[in-house]
Amino acid sequence: MAYSTPDDQRGTTRRYTGRAGESRISSTGSITSSGTRRVQARGGSSSQYRSSKSRRSRGKSGYQLNSRGRRRGGLINRALDDPRTLVMLLIGIALLIALIIGATTLIRGCVNERAAKKAAESEDTDTRVSMTISADMADKFSAILDRNDLFAKIALNADAVGDTRLLELALREPDAIEYVAGYASKNAPKGASAYGDSATKGYYPKLFNWDTRWGYVTYGEGPMGLTGSGPTALSMAYIGLTGKTDQTPDVIAKKATENEGIDKVYDTSAEFMVNTAEELGLEVEELSATSENISENLQSGTAVLVQLRERTLTDDAHWALAVGRNLDGSINLYDPTSSAVSEHPWDPNTIASGADVFYILKLAPVEEEE
Repeated sequence: MAYSTPDDQRGTTRRYTGRAGESRISSTGSITSSGTRRVQARGGSSSQYRSSKSRRSRGKSGYQLNSRGRRRGGLINRALDDPRTLVMLLIGIALLIALIIGATTLIRGCVNERAAKKAAESEDTDTRVSMTISADMADKFSAILDRNDLFAKIALNADAVGDTRLLELALREPDAIEYVAGYASKNAPKGASAYGDSATKGYYPKLFNWDTRWGYVTYGEGPMGLTGSGPTALSMAYIGLTGKTDQTPDVIAKKATENEGIDKVYDTSAEFMVNTAEELGLEVEELSATSENISENLQSGTAVLVQLRERTLTDDAHWALAVGRNLDGSINLYDPTSSAVSEHPWDPNTIASGADVFYILKLAPVEEEE
């Protein structure tokens, strides 16, 4: 390889020869090969190339640094510099936290409410009844199953019940099973309890002898659950005509016991029924048992005590109360001994044919003091 060394660094160049004379000297003193690489000679200037590259690098690097600085600290710096912005930022954070807490509390409340509801439904669910039927149907089945449990108790303790008429009552009247089951327990009730229901003048309650509020009271030759039709019928009339509840069946039964009002056929004598009704402020009119008498006298503000013979509407002789006439002429009859008789209206001829006598009841006029 041949080369030359400059005598000084101005205008003189160094030459070297590569392979097959491929090298050449440029006017600027740089050596350019026939390949793609360019080599700058000593003392030559490459400031233009370096300057442009440096500018591009600094420009790119500077942009990135400035951009990061603005995005990282802009809002916080403004908040620190401006008290109002800081306050608004803090308020926003506080509201966000409150919103999160409120939402969490609401969700927890809903979850707890659902859990409580599910637990309550689980407690109220009768496991003896299928969950697939409606609640109304389930209640009806539950009532029957409850009665069946009580009925089984009565059958198992029939000796404790004693009176076979009570056993027959349980067989005949589903609503009386709870009452009869009381006699099958070790501590059978004996007295009366408070009436408790409200009363409205003109509305006649449908009461029965075996109501546990008075059915255990001894009356005549048995408990009122079997013998109390007279006091119960008169009590219904009094409550409906006056709107008062102080004369419940047990109260009237006590009066009958104290005033010899017991009757062996109807359990309560007709004389006692009339006298007691008048003492209670009712006006009484006795009429023969005809369909015309009961139809024509059943108006607003009147009721009719009906003395029914045995083997007519029911097997035993007893008292009932007619409380209203319908548009079709039928009569509503509340029979204290039978829910079947009381649940539908009757033809006046049917009632009259089974009765001995009618007693028309209404409020006696109030005498004005002079």
